Amino acid sequence: MQTKFISLLLLAVCAGNQATLAQNTADATFNFDKEVEGKLPKDWTAATSTWLIAADGANKAMKQTGKSKGERFNICIQNKLKYQNLQAEVRIKPIEGAEDQGGGLVWRYHDAKNYYIARANPLENNLKIYKVVKGIRKEIKAVKVKMNAGEWYTLKVAMIGYTLDCYLNGQKLLSATDTTFPNAGLVGFWSRSDAISLFDDLKIKNLH
Repeated sequence: MQTKFISLLLLAVCAGNQATLAQNTADATFNFDKEVEGKLPKDWTAATSTWLIAADGANKAMKQTGKSKGERFNICIQNKLKYQNLQAEVRIKPIEGAEDQGGGLVWRYHDAKNYYIARANPLENNLKIYKVVKGIRKEIKAVKVKMNAGEWYTLKVAMIGYTLDCYLNGQKLLSATDTTFPNAGLVGFWSRSDAISLFDDLKIKNLH
């Protein structure tokens, strides 16, 4: 009886682990042109700061509008779709920011204190990959790259298992490995401090 109980317990643990690792199999695209200005779209959560749909000429995009200070991270998450191995791409337009500028993507997001980030910053002219663990941001890898505020650029990340690549405007600039967050998580947008930016045309592809 004890052996049978242990076997059942092990099966339950394995099933739980498989559920934790489960990821969406469908690709997803998010364009905000049909959304209502001044509101947050359905299935999106402003985990921190203030996010809403704003016009950019004839275009509409997601906008981070809060002006925080210091190590305050501004996060908006697509709250329905979880991915483990993925390729995620977004267009970002830095608008303003005295302390920080630009922004990026978060993935394998578990909560506001645990996730990966890839972010581009025209104020510092660099592209960096970070992990945030228990609320503490730790740099994984970085590279210098020239960017200008007020211009759209395309940021892309791809991660399979523990290996990740980061692209800016179609050029692969960073590769790294990290084992901190192996499980599926949410995907979303990120900026720091007073960085006000627009985010648009998010494309997520499931990778096997």
